[in-house]
Amino acid sequence: MDAQDNVYAAPRAPLVAAPTERPRLPPFYVVSVTKLVLLSFATLGLYSLYWFWRHWKLHKLDRKLDIWPVPRALFSIFFAHGLNREIDQRLRRCGSHHAWSPGGWATLYVFSAISGRLLGSAPDSVLAPAPGFGLIMLTVAGCTLAMAHAQRAANLASDDPGGAANARLTAANWFWLVLGGLFWLASLAGMALLLGDA
Repeated sequence: MDAQDNVYAAPRAPLVAAPTERPRLPPFYVVSVTKLVLLSFATLGLYSLYWFWRHWKLHKLDRKLDIWPVPRALFSIFFAHGLNREIDQRLRRCGSHHAWSPGGWATLYVFSAISGRLLGSAPDSVLAPAPGFGLIMLTVAGCTLAMAHAQRAANLASDDPGGAANARLTAANWFWLVLGGLFWLASLAGMALLLGDA
């Protein structure tokens, strides 16, 4: 009897294809704190829009929530406390001990973001350009510091304490860094001219 006709012969090919496992997404956005700080300052704080959007998008997928990440990124001052609270609750559920103040850092972010917007819209007659720019950069520093503390907690909650999965600078990152560097050079040159004319 031919092997092809033998009903007791072992099958030559697997009957069911082995499922390919997709890597599980982290519950929050993972990025190294160094990369976050560089991109935040290079974009004068605009990186926070992307940062909040990524956090809320991944949190939505992880918890299967019916939320809109884009509005939460655009109106981050209303959702910063909520994001930090979600990160902290995840840490507690995982049993991770991380000493930080979720509410305190969110408050610093909100205060800095609002102050930056008010200073940016102030006319030159109220606030001269040179000191105004310095104060705006202080608000960017406040936002960045608050984001960095939240990011450390988010990385820990995502089982990547150092943010190693997203520590390398990509081509898009370098584009923003170069653009930001050119802006900084132009700003410093402008400040030098203003101070020279004074």
